[in-house]
Amino acid sequence: MDAAAGNRRIFELLRVYHQSRENIRILLEMSSMSDYERMGFIDAWQEEMADFFAGNGFCFACNRLLARCDCAEPIRPRAPHTAA
Repeated sequence: MDAAAGNRRIFELLRVYHQSRENIRILLEMSSMSDYERMGFIDAWQEEMADFFAGNGFCFACNRLLARCDCAEPIRPRAPHTAA
């Protein structure tokens, strides 16, 4: 993916993320869930967003292409950790 296409793609992913986040915020405001249930709901949504970003080739944490991600603790590591 060239740089211009990558930039367009990440901006589209971020647009989807912000739209989804606003929908979640509104849903939680209308909900009668307990704080504990809300936290579980938000955690599940964040996992789905991390999968969505990774499925589109980007790191959810730093918004870089997965191949260029250098996060100290990436949300979706490129390779599983091996036992020492």
